[in-house]
Amino acid sequence: MKHKAILVSFIAFFAVVLALNLVAASTGDFVDNLEVEINGELASTDGTVVIAGEVSDKIPVEVAFTANRDVDDVRVEVSIEGYRDEIEEETPRFKIYNGSRYVKRFVLELPTSMDLDDLVEDLTLDVEISAKGEGSVEGEYDMTVQRETYSLDILSVEVADHVGAGGTLAVDVVVQNYGQERLDNVYIRAVIPELGVSRRIYAGDLSPYEEGDYDDIRDSVNKRVYLTLPRDAMSGTYEMEVEVYNYDAFTSVVREIVVEELETGVLATKTSRTIAPGEETTFDVVLVNPNERMVLYTVTPEDAEGLIIDVMDPVVTIPGGSSRTVKVNVRATESATEGTNTVTANVNADSETVRQVSFTVNVEEDREAEENGEVVAENNVVLILTIVLVIIFVVLLVVLIVLLTKKPAEPEEFGETSYY
Repeated sequence: MKHKAILVSFIAFFAVVLALNLVAASTGDFVDNLEVEINGELASTDGTVVIAGEVSDKIPVEVAFTANRDVDDVRVEVSIEGYRDEIEEETPRFKIYNGSRYVKRFVLELPTSMDLDDLVEDLTLDVEISAKGEGSVEGEYDMTVQRETYSLDILSVEVADHVGAGGTLAVDVVVQNYGQERLDNVYIRAVIPELGVSRRIYAGDLSPYEEGDYDDIRDSVNKRVYLTLPRDAMSGTYEMEVEVYNYDAFTSVVREIVVEELETGVLATKTSRTIAPGEETTFDVVLVNPNERMVLYTVTPEDAEGLIIDVMDPVVTIPGGSSRTVKVNVRATESATEGTNTVTANVNADSETVRQVSFTVNVEEDREAEENGEVVAENNVVLILTIVLVIIFVVLLVVLIVLLTKKPAEPEEFGETSYY
């Protein structure tokens, strides 16, 4: 009887334990046996640090777990918080089945060198497994990221978006040493391959930290590179590459610039004149330079039958924002064809034709007789006007003389009357 009591008590105890386990299973985590690998190394939550890698590395992260029960809408998320750019990845929702083992793989990009304040920096990988209606399972894993041994970064490149052909392009470059070691003899080079333009300047020595013994050695430097574009550069969009390098490190960025056509102004005053054979006349061509830099203009006339064309100052250098007048002399020879003749002058700016200027010269054989007739007619008019003015003057003079010579009337005198 005693043995039966013991057996009943044991069965009752076993039933209670089993019931408690079932209750715990129904109310505890829906997954267990969570394992996380960072860059091939098994991570743990006991403070062990995993060396994740160097800045900007893309590292693999593997999350494995076992399902404790059937659960819908499960999602796994990994993230690294505390940096400028968001670093996180997550899976789509999926279903897990009790007793099954699941492995989810991710690739995370570590913070950039500009995000790190120190040469080596600690960070935390957060892992979260969540599901609808279930409490999340979370884990935090310590790891470190370090700067590259030798690293140069271009913080900024400031350059004008537009520039005229033949102009000078100023490129401001800020460079910083984001590595762990000092970099000596750093150079900056700007190049526009399509235009064959390149220039290199010396940036000095850069240290990843302040060196008390050397005031002129810093972790960053700001330099300006000047590029002079060819005067015959075609308008369009070009790629400019900025390179920063020394013996141990190299980096580069690309910027787009727009080269504009050279702005010019060509004005012609009076464009038509009439002359006789053997005579000459002059036309004015006004050259305007609206650019900031100096421009070289050349004025070249084309041949015209029966006309001798001469340009005074055919080559002119005009400063930016200025203008100048060039005279074009045209002489009609005795063999010049009577009628309308066209004179053409080509205006070039920095060896590029910018405009053709045309003038009209009317050659008339009786031009001299007409001019003489016009002079005679003008002289006759002047003579007639002179005669009229003389007559008016004489008449006025006679009237004035008469008025001056006429005696005034004497007043009548009355004698005194005596009453005695």
